[in-house]
Amino acid sequence: MLFLSGCATAALNAALRAAHPGPPWNGEVAVATDPPGAQCSVHRGDRVVAEVAASPGTVTLPRSYAVLEVRCRADGYLETAEVMRPSDDPAVFRMAPNGIIGATATIISAASARTMRYPGEVTIAMVPATFPDEETRTRFFETRRQAIIASRAAQLALADERCRAQPDSTCDPAGLVMRQEQEQDLSRLDRMAEQARVGASDPVAAATSAPEVAAVAAR
Repeated sequence: MLFLSGCATAALNAALRAAHPGPPWNGEVAVATDPPGAQCSVHRGDRVVAEVAASPGTVTLPRSYAVLEVRCRADGYLETAEVMRPSDDPAVFRMAPNGIIGATATIISAASARTMRYPGEVTIAMVPATFPDEETRTRFFETRRQAIIASRAAQLALADERCRAQPDSTCDPAGLVMRQEQEQDLSRLDRMAEQARVGASDPVAAATSAPEVAAVAAR
């Protein structure tokens, strides 16, 4: 039984490493902002777990199942946040869930989140607090909205295809989760759109910042 479990474990890890040849995540996350120089903090609920005094910078995070939020602040911009969701790290060695040893190791791994990881990098595109006109403001947030939708389009299409192929079974749960995450991201964007203003109290400042805001909206 130990021999069979060992063979299954070797085969499992060989397949995972062939599909994902990169090394295991080392706990580091590079935090960048556009434009650079923002002050950022990583939040787990109400608790700050890491900080970057001025982006770009690097934080070190433990493996976890927790959904984290990176919040960044800079003069002239709204507090802009991005969610960091954990995912499986296929490069981490794991026991195949065969027999007592394999099942026990799987339970321990699940409880300790030892196979979970966060993205190796995150870039926060800061949202201007003020836009020169309504057209620029609308274009900026519509571009952001389309980017959020496009980031999951291929995966959601695959999930829908699986559902159509098996109409008598429950749809792909991963697809349901992705749709929920997408709605959360879009709702966060809508809240920022409500906070953003058109015009500026200082005409000179408005004239100076208008080209910069338009360039950000075009990204």
